[in-house]
Amino acid sequence: MSWRTFIDSPAVGDHGVQVYDGVEDLAHGVGRFLQAGFVADAPAIVIATADHRQAIEGELRARGLDPIGLEEGGLLICRDAAETLASFMDGELPSPERFESVVGGLVDEVSAQFPDATIHAFGEMVDILWGRGEAEASLALEQLWNELARTRRFALLCGYQLDIFDVSVQTEALPAVFHVHTHAQPASDAARLSTAVDHALTDVVGPIETARIYLDVAENVPRNSIPRAQAVLSWLSEKNTALAANVLDRAREHYSAA
Repeated sequence: MSWRTFIDSPAVGDHGVQVYDGVEDLAHGVGRFLQAGFVADAPAIVIATADHRQAIEGELRARGLDPIGLEEGGLLICRDAAETLASFMDGELPSPERFESVVGGLVDEVSAQFPDATIHAFGEMVDILWGRGEAEASLALEQLWNELARTRRFALLCGYQLDIFDVSVQTEALPAVFHVHTHAQPASDAARLSTAVDHALTDVVGPIETARIYLDVAENVPRNSIPRAQAVLSWLSEKNTALAANVLDRAREHYSAA
């Protein structure tokens, strides 16, 4: 399933991650995801920081939706990410029992009002943990969401603020984050990323070596929901970190310029 299909018509249990740089990019993706649910008379749960919630509400208004009216009608349920996270943490890790009670209970309340609908949920508690340097806790929380999805009707979108043009993010963060999701969007504009990576490779290694790299990736990296440009960056970062760092620097320039 493509990212577009996930955003516009996710299936029960789908779990996508949007990697973003600016809040505007995040709000755009979340707004589209929530709107798709509202069009289908499906409710939404948003667990976000205060400033990101404000940006998301602004995006909804830009799409002709009324956040206040949606909340009053029970279609939009918002919770503060930091407060919700604190309610189920047990030391350095999330408590499965508390998570089931707090988040599972919230999902159950919404499902009781819309029993046949697939809830569109957005959460960034995992990003709060990751930003604190608590990667283990963040990934454990992702797994708790996946376990919850086995018994509830919802699709989940997560947001991570990461610099995909940093080689350490490519080698350490993204593989772990992508592994616990069914769908991934490493940049807000996948087409622009593809063009930037293509130009960067040509700049750094020339067209013949660029063609060989694409061929190697096609032969060795299975097709999945991750955009091909990201697959190239992942493969190159694993095989040749120094070369990947140069390509990423150039790709950042091309992506920003576009």
